[in-house]
Amino acid sequence: MNKLEKNELIETTASLQDSLTKENEKYYGNLLIYIRTMAVFRDVKKSEELLLEVLRDILDAQEQGFSAEEYFGENPKKVADEIIKQLPINLLDTLKIVLIALASYSMFNILPNLIFPDEPLDIGSLLICGFYWIIMVIFSLWLLGISLYRFKDKLSKLVLLLLVGLGVSVGFYISFLISTPLKVNLSGNLGIVTIIIISGLILYLFYKEKDKKIWAPFLPILLTSAILGILTRIDIFSELLSSKEGKIGVGVILGILLLLQYVLIFFTSRQLNN
Repeated sequence: MNKLEKNELIETTASLQDSLTKENEKYYGNLLIYIRTMAVFRDVKKSEELLLEVLRDILDAQEQGFSAEEYFGENPKKVADEIIKQLPINLLDTLKIVLIALASYSMFNILPNLIFPDEPLDIGSLLICGFYWIIMVIFSLWLLGISLYRFKDKLSKLVLLLLVGLGVSVGFYISFLISTPLKVNLSGNLGIVTIIIISGLILYLFYKEKDKKIWAPFLPILLTSAILGILTRIDIFSELLSSKEGKIGVGVILGILLLLQYVLIFFTSRQLNN
């Protein structure tokens, strides 16, 4: 197999999956999700190479009239675990992913926190919450992986769903409670420059992203937060927006945009699933 980059491997796999029968698609789809979720700390590129090899084997068997289950056996978890064992642990790649995720989380959460200049930015709280959500995502992915082959009854799935819901609730609780001394005052021109730089980075990353559908739902609330943050630092608008009525108005706008974000995420998820 020619050496391909990680993104090219993922794209090739997604393209070839369209050729699978419904039965084989379910078999391979579960295998793919299980390996990707359970091999978080292992070599990502190597795992995608092995997943592509498995997919090509299934397609070859399919052409000869054999199903994936007939070719690999009735215990796909055993096949997946054997594949995972072949993958070398790559903590450096994992660290890069964690740092990128933390940076992305920080960028996406700074703008709403910079709307009102009289409220300093708590960098310490941002970092703590960022690490918590990264751990929460990894935990949720692990639960998703083990649920594919171990917990298939409705009660087990409900328990797992409640665990994730509890973790999410704790995350929001922490974000409201935690306060650290590591605060930065970003009022005036410094705040405006900071907002412009962060907004520019987000727009640049969105422009470079191939699959824009995933990130598009987040843009309205982020760009509106950026505009409001700049306006609250301009004398003409600051008194109005910083008043009690102004803050209520800003809260209503952000609430509507947050609802719009969830609606867009829902429809985007449906489109991707279809």
